[in-house]
Amino acid sequence: MSTRARLRRWPWALIALWCGCRSGGMSQARREPELQSPAEQHASPTTTIRATALDRPAINTGSNDSEIQLTAAEALPEVDSTLVSRPSLSLAGCLAQSLSQNPDLIALRQNDSVSSAALGVAQTYPFNPFVQAQVTPWQDAKVGGPGSTYHYVLLMQQIQLAHQQQYREEGAASTLNSVRWNIHQAELRTVAQTERLYFTALYLRGILQLSTASHENNQRLLWTLEKQLEAGAATSADVAIVRVDARSTHQQFRLAKANFETAQRDLRRQIGLLPDDALPIDGDLRRLNWKVPSRVEVDGSDGASEDATLTSSIDRTMISGRARSRPDVMAAQADADAARAAMCLATANRTPDLQIGPYYQRAADGTTFLGLRGQMDVPVINSGRPLENQRIAELNQRMTAWHQLQRRADLEAQAAWERYTQAIELLNEYASDDPAVDLPEELQSLEQRFLEGEVDVIRVVQSRTSLIQNQRANLDLLNEAAQAAANLTETTGIPIEELLLNSTVR
Repeated sequence: MSTRARLRRWPWALIALWCGCRSGGMSQARREPELQSPAEQHASPTTTIRATALDRPAINTGSNDSEIQLTAAEALPEVDSTLVSRPSLSLAGCLAQSLSQNPDLIALRQNDSVSSAALGVAQTYPFNPFVQAQVTPWQDAKVGGPGSTYHYVLLMQQIQLAHQQQYREEGAASTLNSVRWNIHQAELRTVAQTERLYFTALYLRGILQLSTASHENNQRLLWTLEKQLEAGAATSADVAIVRVDARSTHQQFRLAKANFETAQRDLRRQIGLLPDDALPIDGDLRRLNWKVPSRVEVDGSDGASEDATLTSSIDRTMISGRARSRPDVMAAQADADAARAAMCLATANRTPDLQIGPYYQRAADGTTFLGLRGQMDVPVINSGRPLENQRIAELNQRMTAWHQLQRRADLEAQAAWERYTQAIELLNEYASDDPAVDLPEELQSLEQRFLEGEVDVIRVVQSRTSLIQNQRANLDLLNEAAQAAANLTETTGIPIEELLLNSTVR
């Protein structure tokens, strides 16, 4: 390239360089500030508290503890509006995920194929015919012509005379049934445990919401009192009271957040999700409408009619029937059937097997023999009675275990039904007498009345404590009803859908 051509390109290069610097500066100006790394965030000595309801400056509580920044994700663990399209963990999704991805169930289901193969072995006749032959090409024959050779051929088959094959197949089939019922029982327990963990996570999320609302209200009230103290409109005693209360709600918030995170991890582990799969939990305990158990009225001793705390006979019969058909009870019954088949097999084995088959022989003198040969053990020393006695004792043991398991299942089912009935009664009574209120709105109403001078600080703190206790009691009742329903599912096998007014669990 010539020198003149190079000089001609210099102005265009300068213009391009100037435009690039300008665009880089503009993009740098539009770039949002970078977020601090977790190490930098933890390295900061203190963080500020952001009041989400009212836009107010940060408040220093004066305590030695570091303050917390209440962001939307930390304060209320609800699904963010920008993440509506993200998948969530509903009750039905958790149940399906636990049944398909639970490690214990995946390993336990492999027993089905092993027992099925064992049944195939039992259905195959275990005895095969055997052939015995003997040939003596060289012999010192005194009679007979030249070329005659002594030989014989024996074909025999062992035959069981007491139907041992039938009992062997029955025992293998009963063992397969027992394995499958045990798998169903493990699935039922997995479903019940998943329901418990799911309802526990919803309960602890509600506790976290209460703690968050109470903590934010304390921070706003403390900020207001500190401003009034600076203006001479409040006393230092009121500020000290609210500051101590703020420390308490701060610790309660941190504990509630830790408990909710632990409940989420337990639920993910139960359904086979990795800890990194941080899917939000969908659902609300207050939106679950449980069915009210039917009641009967009985006459008291004085002839007056009173509300009985016993369920109707139809309900008790239904619960008992569900308990007796529980998978673990059916597995115990299958074990008893397998023990009975083993006892029958031991009794049948006392009859010796017969070995019989055709026999052909040619003697050295040229004589030919053709006929049958049989063989049978003589049960003189070993009659098989000791093994039969052992199988009888095992059958009695399995039968006793089956009947006692039926009784225990009935007692557990009745206790679970009573617990569920009592929980639903208390929940309905509480909901009818004292309906739930919106806690943030009530707290803001108290704060507004305090700002207007209608109530003092002591009244505000007492009212807030009463509201928190009221909401906590409501959550406890909802959680008790949900846990009682999960317990009823485990003890009776009743699906959770049959206990809800809605036809399906979402």
